[in-house]
Amino acid sequence: MNDALRLEIFESGLLPWVLIFVMAVMLEVGWWVGKHCHLKLNQTRPDSTEAIVGSIFGLLALLVAFTFSGASDRFDRHRQLIQSEMSAISTAYSTVDLLKAEDQAVLRKAFIEYLDHRIVLYKKPLEFKELSARFDKQAELGNTIWLEAIRAVNSMNAFDREVSKLMLPKVLDMLDAYDNQRLSMRFHPPPIIWLSLFTLAIIGALVAGYNMGMEQKRDWVLTMVFVALMAGAIFVILNLEYPRVGSISLIEFEQEIVELRNAIK
Repeated sequence: MNDALRLEIFESGLLPWVLIFVMAVMLEVGWWVGKHCHLKLNQTRPDSTEAIVGSIFGLLALLVAFTFSGASDRFDRHRQLIQSEMSAISTAYSTVDLLKAEDQAVLRKAFIEYLDHRIVLYKKPLEFKELSARFDKQAELGNTIWLEAIRAVNSMNAFDREVSKLMLPKVLDMLDAYDNQRLSMRFHPPPIIWLSLFTLAIIGALVAGYNMGMEQKRDWVLTMVFVALMAGAIFVILNLEYPRVGSISLIEFEQEIVELRNAIK
């Protein structure tokens, strides 16, 4: 799933409904196939069917658990990176006090511009081309802070320069924290995992329908519960995996950066 397609799918809001529709169709197809085998071909369900069905649904449950666990871990990692980024910005900003008064004014203004843009960096709605432009702008603002910090340090006398140099590693930590946060958006399972998850969910729906058709018993309640739970589970997993564009957001942690900006005068 590439970035542009991912953004389009999430922004449309159609994903859970498409999953429900596809699985409902496959359940119906399985039902008619099972019914046809039972009535027209006079086939009965062999004893081994239970083992096969159990294996399929066991594999589906394993894959759902695997992808959910990974998505949850990466979601927690996103939150930790936001906290680290906020702390790095705060620490770097506090080191501005080591500079001369005239240089402090320039750096403080640069930090304010950096924070203002960081606050709206992941603001919805997101478009792939616009997001790339936002990343470029954020990197440009960070580079401005770095260059101004170097200039300010070099303009000081030898003694004060050694003290002011303490600022440079903190600015680098801030820029690294931003890069880690940005790059974390690309850490996802390989496409084969998503393909396997969707395929197994569809096969599971087909097998469930076939099983009911062979038994000539249609349970609407269990059918709806199965479809809703599977579609809901996959939807939650994808939203945990892509919190910047999904329904599960990081807004409460992003608020920490907003509060840091409000504290800066």
